[in-house]
Amino acid sequence: MRIYIDIGHGENGDPGAVCKPYIEHEMAMVTGLAMADQLHKRGIEVKVEPGNLDISSSARTANSWGADLLLSVHYNAGGGDRGEVIYSWKRGSEALASIISSGLKTAGQSVVRIYKSKANAAGTAEYFGILRIARMPAVIIEPAFIDNAVDRQLVDTLLEQKQMGIALANTIADAYGREAEEVTETKVKIDDKVLTGYILKDNLSYAPVRALAEALGCKVEWDETTKTVIIERKGAIK
Repeated sequence: MRIYIDIGHGENGDPGAVCKPYIEHEMAMVTGLAMADQLHKRGIEVKVEPGNLDISSSARTANSWGADLLLSVHYNAGGGDRGEVIYSWKRGSEALASIISSGLKTAGQSVVRIYKSKANAAGTAEYFGILRIARMPAVIIEPAFIDNAVDRQLVDTLLEQKQMGIALANTIADAYGREAEEVTETKVKIDDKVLTGYILKDNLSYAPVRALAEALGCKVEWDETTKTVIIERKGAIK
């Protein structure tokens, strides 16, 4: 399972919705990173939007990475009092939206509305670019309205914004079949180079073959026909 997390707004300095001191992009960053960290602990491969990409570039990054799900994290404004989830027309997106809704309620949001993405003016494609371009099930997540004094009480501190991300991550991990126990992050040291981001689970260390082999100076190839990893050494490995 690969999950791509898009952080709403940020491109060209766009802050998103603002109701000082609450700024949508900054809050979405806190929630999205907490979500990514918890999903990683639950054994799910995660990629967070690298930098403040525009919508099209972020969706294409998810596509090229081969994401199974795309989650676009935002916060809302406009005076409402609820969480909202907007889902793509892609197959599996509505089910994903329902799972996200459950996560929002677990985090304390009492009312959550789920919407199918509206069409563009011509009625020929999805209106929201991040959902239109993504090739996998995708949703836009709006946990609360930051300009509603009552609704934002759910996420008006950094801790609560992180807790929102953790609650969503656990709900997603549970729904997509990951085991409930967390895994421990571990490191691999090769000579003076330290590789991070690997996991320790059930007393076994898990690390991608390519990263380890290339760190040892080996050439790594993949044979699609036989589903075989081929490692070639150049001289002796010390």
